Amino acid sequence: RKMQCILIGIASPSPNADGTFWSLVIEQVTHTNDAIVTWVNSSSATDAECGQRTLLLCAISDSDASNTDDIVNAVSTAVECDAELWATAPAILPLRPVDGYDRYIKYNSSSNNNDNTTETLQEVWAKQTMKEHGLFVQRALMEKSTVDELREEIMTEIKLTEDLIRLHHPEINIGTDFISFKEIGSRGNERFDLLLLQQENIREIIERRVVQRITPVVESILESDEIDFDLSVVYSKPGAPDQGWHADGDHQKGSEDIQWNIDGWKSHLAAAYALCVFIPLIDLDDETGYTQFWPGSHQSRGLAGFGPVAQITESTWNGKCNAGDAIWYDYRTMHRGMQNCKTLRPVLQILCKRKWYAETRNYGRTGITEAKRV
Repeated sequence: RKMQCILIGIASPSPNADGTFWSLVIEQVTHTNDAIVTWVNSSSATDAECGQRTLLLCAISDSDASNTDDIVNAVSTAVECDAELWATAPAILPLRPVDGYDRYIKYNSSSNNNDNTTETLQEVWAKQTMKEHGLFVQRALMEKSTVDELREEIMTEIKLTEDLIRLHHPEINIGTDFISFKEIGSRGNERFDLLLLQQENIREIIERRVVQRITPVVESILESDEIDFDLSVVYSKPGAPDQGWHADGDHQKGSEDIQWNIDGWKSHLAAAYALCVFIPLIDLDDETGYTQFWPGSHQSRGLAGFGPVAQITESTWNGKCNAGDAIWYDYRTMHRGMQNCKTLRPVLQILCKRKWYAETRNYGRTGITEAKRV
């Protein structure tokens, strides 16, 4: 029989009751029939409409479908109240820590500006945090003057690129049609990915003021000094809806994930082969939209398609941040762009990757002025 992850919900009146329920379950529900049950993590979720609070218990087992029902019933017996099956999955489901994500994934570089060992300490922290959670946040990586300068240059570049498309491809409805050129890609829905290939002034600013500073940390995380950087701006316009859950890159063939070990990120998980550094050029909030992440989702290839589970279990982290902040994330971490209700939202994207990896999914092979039709 194959292993599976089982997520069970129990109505819980308070966080104080959670500990009691958890202790009862891990002590009393260790097997059903001939299936071993191992409890790996817990969290909670609250129904926004009725306020009902649910304790979420996550186990792994080699049980089949019938034994899954037995496990749910055993949990109900142990806690003396109804338990409900929330989900089953072919990999461990990462759940939000009881005390939230912020204390684990936020790094404030300014707090140690006078410490000569800051860079080394940051590399150690960054590598471990990326390995465990698949992302971290660095406040004020880019100074306000640089943000303002880049935003002006990039907004001009966006306009020039779209004008070029209108000139050479009047049949394209920008914002709704599929676009695939060397310079820019879009799957519609008012979302775009514009490569910064020939914009020497923009590239010089980014490479001198950002890339040179982050290179040591990138090399540490990717465990290689043979790395490349691709520069682009991802932007959305008002009317862009929520994206579907996805990862920018797959687990590489033959590479290891955490398998069925909750601490497998320490020893089994293959190092990242690519990571992104997102730097918004405007402040991100509910109106502009932001990127929503599922921390820990990079750990298992079997989580593809399970993004909605992160939503119902409240295991997401919302990337609301200020212009110039940086969100670093493993290329395998699942995420989605949220709806834009306000204004054009430009985000500088630095793709940091091992040299053997080439990103080919987002762009076409011909330039805007070369192609006759998309």
